[in-house]
Amino acid sequence: MVKKQKPTKDLPFDRVVYRIEESPAGAGYEALCPELVISGFGDTAEEAKTMLRRQVSEYLEDCEKLEILEETLIEAGFYFNGEVWMSNEVEPVGEPKIRFLGRPAEQASE
Repeated sequence: MVKKQKPTKDLPFDRVVYRIEESPAGAGYEALCPELVISGFGDTAEEAKTMLRRQVSEYLEDCEKLEILEETLIEAGFYFNGEVWMSNEVEPVGEPKIRFLGRPAEQASE
């Protein structure tokens, strides 16, 4: 029997794909992850994005320690696609594939 692996165990936080919005903020820049409502600030756009990635990583580590990581990601609009936790804002979940097994019921003759 194959044991199903939980996606949150030993989760490298670079396996979480989220949206980054950047904008000028005062004399510097702000980078925002709207799904998790986390911001990072820096003198340049790159510094702001680096700070944001650090903040997101620390937040996700805290969630993992509290054993609420999977719940937190799902509530924020993420789904596990078999490889990474993907933000629904980055790549929307596809329509479910429905398969019918067996034969369709025959219509009753009148």
